[in-house]
Amino acid sequence: MRNLQTEFLKHSIELNLTDDKRILVAVSGGVDSMVLCDLLIQSHIKFSVAHCNFQLRGIDSDEDAFFVEEFCKKNQLELFSKKFDVEKFKQEKNYSTQMAARELRYDWFSELMKSNDFNYLLTAHHQNDSFETFLINLSRGTGIEGLTGIQNVEEIILRPLLPFSKEEIRKYASENKVKWREDISNFGDDYARNKIRHQITPVLNEIHPNFLKNFSKTVEFLKSDILLIQNHVETLRSELFKKEGDTYSISIEDLEKLTPLRSYLYYLFSDFGFKHPLEVEKLLFSTNNGEIQSHEFRLIKNRQAFILLPIKNESLPSEIDIKLNQMIEKPLYLKISKSENRDFNASESLDLDAIKFPLRLRKQKTGDVFYPLGMKGSKKLSKFFKDEKLSKVEKENTWILVDNEDQILYIVGKKTDDRFKINENTHKFLNIYLC
Repeated sequence: MRNLQTEFLKHSIELNLTDDKRILVAVSGGVDSMVLCDLLIQSHIKFSVAHCNFQLRGIDSDEDAFFVEEFCKKNQLELFSKKFDVEKFKQEKNYSTQMAARELRYDWFSELMKSNDFNYLLTAHHQNDSFETFLINLSRGTGIEGLTGIQNVEEIILRPLLPFSKEEIRKYASENKVKWREDISNFGDDYARNKIRHQITPVLNEIHPNFLKNFSKTVEFLKSDILLIQNHVETLRSELFKKEGDTYSISIEDLEKLTPLRSYLYYLFSDFGFKHPLEVEKLLFSTNNGEIQSHEFRLIKNRQAFILLPIKNESLPSEIDIKLNQMIEKPLYLKISKSENRDFNASESLDLDAIKFPLRLRKQKTGDVFYPLGMKGSKKLSKFFKDEKLSKVEKENTWILVDNEDQILYIVGKKTDDRFKINENTHKFLNIYLC
């Protein structure tokens, strides 16, 4: 069996666990996390400890916390310890016990990382954990990424024990007299992981003693395949996604040519939060324009193109009062002034005497009607937008200048209203400047 201390040191260098990094280690008190702590100490890597007391095993949970506290005192390690009410949280969220504990744990870890400027969070996951994750994902149905088990690096979370098996970890603990606390819940079959650990892994180990090493090789092959796919998708995305500012335009005709379509839709759009290709496919083949949203992006079908753009959290008022001679900068650069002479440098000029003050900027409302300059009669604003072939985003970004009676004076940047046009009797002018 390989020397775990030597291999760990090599792996820690690959993970950039250097003296200038602030490291937090998740420590339960079990054999895996205690071996991780011992390896870090033996490798002269400085770290702090975070321990979660989920209060799920009565006095045993408290004794785990006391054990970790004493270990930290003995080794002069900074300790963060917290009690959690898992039962209450899982009822509030309708979670399983494991899901509730996981969310509480990682939310707290995230708070600690930010408030204490830690660079990395280390967890004690190992080869067996990764294999169990592989089988769980396989049983639920997953893509190729779900078959790569637990990742060695996940943003700021590092897993230095992932190359090692549970057997190697236990052997190291025995040989180096590492003390740990045993969680009796690990011996039952209440959870899917425990069933795999006790009923499936031993059988596979009996069939092929090196099955875990072979599993790790398979994972590396799969990761190489994923990298190949990602490189191809990046090349394709650069061809299909036409960028202007922070917005992408993608030809629907070009997307429909891709085969297998659903797989391409997943890889092209999953980086933007659209993890369910069936939703993208439904939007693609919809007979009407429509929209779906991820947490951070909007995907809009506009005629023969997709528009992909970030969701902006910046909130603007629905209406903005306009004062004469005052420049506004948001949502657009605009200034309005009055004079007895028409300013030909203005973007638009209107008949001042026909206008009732004060003026406002607002967005489109249902039933809006105006009288387009140069046309006879009125026109619905929605029909005007349709005739202008404005996309949904362009409509949303269009502002309308109205008077005190909510009459439309000017669809900003597009069209003025014929009722307020300059004529031979105009002696006072309202000059509108768009910058």
